[in-house]
Amino acid sequence: MIFRTCAPIGLICLTVLAGCVENEGSTVTPAVTGGDLNSTAANACRAAIARETGLSVSDVAVFDVVEGEAGVGVRATVAGADAPWSCESSPSGQVAGVMYTGNEGSL
Repeated sequence: MIFRTCAPIGLICLTVLAGCVENEGSTVTPAVTGGDLNSTAANACRAAIARETGLSVSDVAVFDVVEGEAGVGVRATVAGADAPWSCESSPSGQVAGVMYTGNEGSL
């Protein structure tokens, strides 16, 4: 029973941690990996990441959405960034936070 409760949280954590791999000097566009890329949570995260980066929403492309009991994990690429951005949101679009998954010195 513990697995069923912790599994969604673990999936979100893995999604966030998966973006922590550093790719020095290369900009890799991740493949679309799943989820509803046009969900309310995904769109709210696109807007939040755009605000955080000072870019337009059209410069943010969601490529992964993982839904779980703890919320929705969203990963997106941003024009000019060396690594993806990660966002946590409620299904209704209330963003809990955004985070750059690469080396912040390159922002």
